Amino acid sequence: MAGLTTSCVVEDTAPTDAEPLLEDYEGVNQIQQPEAPPPSNHEGETCTYDSHCPAEAPACVSGLCYDGSDGDPCDYNSDCAVDNRCFAATCWDGGVGDPCSQDSHCDESAPYCADGACSAGEAGDDCIYNNDCSPAAPICAEDVCSAGAAGDACGYDGDCGVSAPYCAGGLCSAGELGDACLFNNDCAPATAYCALGECSAGAAGDACEIGGDCSPGAPLCVIGDICSAGDVGDVCGYDGDCSESAPLCSLGACSLGEAGDDCAYDTDCSMSAPLCSLGECSAGQVGDSCDFDTDCSGAAPFCSDLTDTCQTGEAGSPCSLNADCVNGCHPALYECV
Repeated sequence: MAGLTTSCVVEDTAPTDAEPLLEDYEGVNQIQQPEAPPPSNHEGETCTYDSHCPAEAPACVSGLCYDGSDGDPCDYNSDCAVDNRCFAATCWDGGVGDPCSQDSHCDESAPYCADGACSAGEAGDDCIYNNDCSPAAPICAEDVCSAGAAGDACGYDGDCGVSAPYCAGGLCSAGELGDACLFNNDCAPATAYCALGECSAGAAGDACEIGGDCSPGAPLCVIGDICSAGDVGDVCGYDGDCSESAPLCSLGACSLGEAGDDCAYDTDCSMSAPLCSLGECSAGQVGDSCDFDTDCSGAAPFCSDLTDTCQTGEAGSPCSLNADCVNGCHPALYECV
């Protein structure tokens, strides 16, 4: 019996270190490489829904992606960036000039909603009310914010600050000496008189136009347009420039017109010394100086040519002429007879 034999048929195989075919590599690549993502939308690119837009421009408005920054179009507040709002189909950040209806619509740079627009509320900015203005310019005067300082526009005293509390001629003023004014109430208490368009103390020597421009201490507006008390020696042009204490204007100065006071005319003298004799007021009594008989009173009507004094002209009165006496002059004795 023939012996059994076994045999294995070995198929031909490629060696393990053999190079794979090119088409094998290509198949692997197609499996390992994922598909590239579609290009991302950016601001201004077309869209239909918000989901079509990237995070950096997430709002789809009228078919385009926007980031909702100031000036971008919008339909809703959600179309605008954080803290921006949609008004009149536009995103606004609340900066200067942006439309508003309340302060909350405005940002920190322009926190006041004034007449429908965001404003910083600084000096010169438009306003309607004081609360449209910042602490640095807290007063709404003549439709603009103002600090109410000297020279700022105003309509009345309430438009002006404490440093310049008077509204004078449309401008805030401290009302101090020399400051412009129209009325006394445009001036501070220490310079309470508006004289010739300037605040004045109305003191002696201060400029004036009428007596009302002068203080009680110098109540007369006298020649030279200055305030005066009208006291003895004060300048004057006529008696009205003088006070009751020195009621006569003599030689350009107020005078009592008493004996010895300077004068030019009898009218410069008082009733107690009514005669102007040799440039001084005189009573014209015996012994008073004289130049003419008219310098003497009725009680001593003769101006002695010998002594240039007023005399009675009666016996014993000094004389050098018969005219010095009632009854004539003794030529040897120089006495009236």
